[in-house]
Amino acid sequence: MFRAGWVVIAWVASAGACRNEAPTAVCNPDVLVTHVSYAELLTSLPARVVEGLTKAPTAEGALGRNREGYFHVRFQMDIGYLAAYAIAFKSDAALAHFALAAEYAFQHQLPNGDFALAIPQALENLGAPTEGDLASGTAFFLSALGSSLVALQQSGWFHDRVPDELTQRIAHLRPGFQQAVDHLKTKKDVLLAYDALAPNRLLFDAVAFYAMGSYLGDQDAQRIGLDFAERAVAQQHPDGYFIEGGGFDSSYNGVALRLGFVQLALMPADDALAQKLQQALARAVHWQTTRVLSSGEISAEGNTRVYPGGEDFLGEEKQMAWVETLISFYFASVLSEQSSFVELAERIETHYVR
Repeated sequence: MFRAGWVVIAWVASAGACRNEAPTAVCNPDVLVTHVSYAELLTSLPARVVEGLTKAPTAEGALGRNREGYFHVRFQMDIGYLAAYAIAFKSDAALAHFALAAEYAFQHQLPNGDFALAIPQALENLGAPTEGDLASGTAFFLSALGSSLVALQQSGWFHDRVPDELTQRIAHLRPGFQQAVDHLKTKKDVLLAYDALAPNRLLFDAVAFYAMGSYLGDQDAQRIGLDFAERAVAQQHPDGYFIEGGGFDSSYNGVALRLGFVQLALMPADDALAQKLQQALARAVHWQTTRVLSSGEISAEGNTRVYPGGEDFLGEEKQMAWVETLISFYFASVLSEQSSFVELAERIETHYVR
């Protein structure tokens, strides 16, 4: 139905190594040669992928688990696909759905900038979420919202349009955006402790603060985002994967990859941390290729968190986050100019979708 929007950064390997090699070869890029907007990277995704991931909200603007009744703002994360579709297809309908989904989220904002929680009766037996759970959930949503807002700003279609009802509806929410970021700042130490050993969540935090800070011109939020990104990069194993649960996890490494590419795309190309992140992502994406079976299935063998009988979320066993790896491989194909990543992405799509 719709399409999404993000960034392109091309890397080259030392002395041209790995340019024509299979993606299982680990390339360590040392030069950032091109910086393209986050919006342009999103538009590089195949139309069928974006269309398959994008779903219209309800008439009220609810997405995900909120469709059956408001639960928490965390479950509005699919708002990112609405913005992406709008940018890629220059779709007013998708932009209207994005505005509606954002309005729905901020209708549930509390006076202190936080968001309401309404646990469904069927899940009340699981107990109340912790302060870290709630702060992390808000960061998840703001990472999707913030990166979407930046992508829209970067889109010529959105930027050049005469201020109209849709752009004004989004602009009208700006005070609420700032309140949400200001509240999340008060939870920085909570997030630092709660997410300390989960690089994928540290990157959610990084994108939330940095993207929202970029959109709002909030330099303090941007600095906080960079700190979270630095902490995530520090938790990479020499083999390339981001350490989760004391070992590797092919599902969460895919999540970290996608978020890392988003964070990289939001940053200036000559930033020292951007160059460190670029190198970390190159190692991580090549490790991820080793987890893709010939069938296209992403192997969970040896995973520390997501595997049959592994972790659960809201009473349901966690499943492989294959979409994150699919998107990451498409991004990697642009950044590395290696078509083999596209072949891997298509193999994954064939296994899980077709």
